[in-house]
Amino acid sequence: MIKALLFFLSLQLFAFAKPVVLVSILPQHTFVQKIAQDKVDIHLMVKPGSSPHSYEPKPSQMVALSKADLYFSIGVEFENVWLDRFKAQNPTLPFIDISEGIQKIAIGAHHHEEEHHAHHGHEEKQSLDPHTWTSPKNVKIMAQNIYNALAKLDPTNQTFYKKNLDLFLAEIKATDAQIRTLLQELPAQSTFLVFHPSWGYFAAEYDLNQVAVEVDGKSPKPKDIMRIIQEAKEENARVIFAQPEFSDKSAQIIAKESGIKVLKISPLNGQWSKNLITMAQALAK
Repeated sequence: MIKALLFFLSLQLFAFAKPVVLVSILPQHTFVQKIAQDKVDIHLMVKPGSSPHSYEPKPSQMVALSKADLYFSIGVEFENVWLDRFKAQNPTLPFIDISEGIQKIAIGAHHHEEEHHAHHGHEEKQSLDPHTWTSPKNVKIMAQNIYNALAKLDPTNQTFYKKNLDLFLAEIKATDAQIRTLLQELPAQSTFLVFHPSWGYFAAEYDLNQVAVEVDGKSPKPKDIMRIIQEAKEENARVIFAQPEFSDKSAQIIAKESGIKVLKISPLNGQWSKNLITMAQALAK
């Protein structure tokens, strides 16, 4: 009798268990939560303060991976190394790239890499920029991809997910409108300086020009820093954007010599809408 009762209870618990969804970075966590809310358990791989460039999963995360029902990838650097290992860990786990359908652009290059390419012709292809979520237009595509996957995984709650998708799409539209209002006084192709080239899709969407100090993890040489300082003065730059996840030593040198300030802002911030609006506000000033 007791065994039968325990078996019945275990079946009930299984029936009410939430799907386990894994995501690579914090903005994805935000997007999935907007649509799924409390209907799924979301596990984040790259914790706040860590970099997807150098991330390696912890043993506890590999255990969570073995029990997951769905993995949302997005194209960040560590996935190039680890996704195949994740698939080996859980061969039946569906992997959905939420950036599917987005037109990728080359990651920002400037000065030292341009000089490098000038000497080597066009033999080497530029890496594609993984920071797709800095564009509201792209996030609309991501939101739809997330909804499609969740509706397939958990069809019982499809209507719930669709309602939340529509609300999220409206929020994305409002975010885009606020950014455009903030940037409306800026001339087309206004230049802004960044240490790590994380804002290429943002720049492309709002007709801005991102000038990167560092590309593909390589810090600039002294002569490159001098060129950037000169350009900062010519473009009347007021700020250089740096990420908390990276060293800002070169950015500080450029800021000091150019008479501008360093503003730290991370594209990995979980408050996606607020973060993009903060970026626009800084540019508007």
